[in-house]
Amino acid sequence: MKLEHNYANLGAGFSSKTQIQPLIEQRLVEFNQPLAAFLSVDIKSPLTKSLLCGDKVIPDALSMVYAGHQFGGFSPQLGDGRGVLLGEVRGANGLLYDLHMKGAGPTPYSRRGDGRAVLRSCIREYLAGEAMTALSVPSSRALALYDSRQAVYRETPEAGAMLLRVAQGHVRFGHFEYFFYQGKQTELDQLIAYCLTHFYPECQATDSPLESMLIEVVKRTARMIAKWQALGFQHGVMNTDNFSITGETIDYGPYGFMEDYEPDWVCNHSDHEGRYAFSRQPGVGLWNLNCLMRCFSKHLEKDQLIAILQCYEPELQTQYDCLMMEKMGLNSSRQLHDLLPSLLTLLAAEKLDYSVFFRLLSHIKQDHFDTLLDEVVDRDRLAQWLVKYQSARLDQPLNWQKTSERMLQVNPKFILRNYLAHDAIQAAEHGDYLPFRRLLNVLNHPFEEHPESEYLAQRPPSWGKSLEVSCSS
Repeated sequence: MKLEHNYANLGAGFSSKTQIQPLIEQRLVEFNQPLAAFLSVDIKSPLTKSLLCGDKVIPDALSMVYAGHQFGGFSPQLGDGRGVLLGEVRGANGLLYDLHMKGAGPTPYSRRGDGRAVLRSCIREYLAGEAMTALSVPSSRALALYDSRQAVYRETPEAGAMLLRVAQGHVRFGHFEYFFYQGKQTELDQLIAYCLTHFYPECQATDSPLESMLIEVVKRTARMIAKWQALGFQHGVMNTDNFSITGETIDYGPYGFMEDYEPDWVCNHSDHEGRYAFSRQPGVGLWNLNCLMRCFSKHLEKDQLIAILQCYEPELQTQYDCLMMEKMGLNSSRQLHDLLPSLLTLLAAEKLDYSVFFRLLSHIKQDHFDTLLDEVVDRDRLAQWLVKYQSARLDQPLNWQKTSERMLQVNPKFILRNYLAHDAIQAAEHGDYLPFRRLLNVLNHPFEEHPESEYLAQRPPSWGKSLEVSCSS
């Protein structure tokens, strides 16, 4: 494993030196071999093992400092309160990727916290990163999971754990907010140069590199959130310190994949006002970007920043429309706009399972709608919609079978339901990681049938719908 330390080279104003503080009787219980191969990380190497578990010091390991708007209120200094950036490694594509250990112990930014993570939250984040990657959403991923016999206290004592995370970058909107509101212009300029060099090198050849980079940040963020909305995914804590400058989904906590379709669904039981409800995510994304743009008010004119922000809505709408056309097997936005609003109203009224509905829609045969009609109370209403839908499907060049095959490649059979994660976590807390690995297998290949794992495609039992996740998750 060849670690580079480009972020550390920015200087002491950007971070604090930290090290992994090993847990009691810590052990490696899961290692992402395909990702490791991509990053040329050999877990069998004694040196790599000792570096990753904290037995050997990494001199340039650090915890980042940043700020952030949290539930709308500004916190002028946050930072990696339980994370250590070990360095960067180069992937097979030539790009650099951060190695970031979560739960590594207290840091200067822990704010009286213990700097630890629990097995529950680490398993949820491991599963989420792999699920989102398989669903083509840019995301951080887990490279390694460690459990331990160390008690970590949350609402009750839980098993301590560490998660080694990989992302193209962990620079957040909050990094720019920190230096801007601290009045640290030199450091802000350094951070801009760092992001241009490492994340947006193509923008350096343009007439206005910063403007070009910010346009791309806006567009990547818009595309990411469009994918969330099309999948029925809710992040849960869309603070500016949880938004990556690279357009990757990071910091999985109280997230959720929608089951019964509810536009105003709130997955995070700590979000008492519903600020980050599912239907509000696109608006929050724009709000966060507006916070980011303020940080460049001394670099670009107000009109330039407004124009950059105006790229957001059309990019999000275009991406969302394309994704929903694929999910519905349509080939024109006219058809989509004619059919989608009434469908979503119907899904909400019937409280239909979002992912199950689209998977069933992918399977229906021409003039044979019973599998879907059996899902609803108001059969006539759905039947009328299906007649219109079938007409639109037939009014396009691709035949019915080919369209269905394409739909099955974008409408997953398996999603990361809360009750499935709960079952896997409970088993792991008793030392049994087989349910976790079985779930991980189908989430890595969510569009395949996996007849041996049919039970993992089932809708939640009644108790599974009432599970609560919060910021401690």
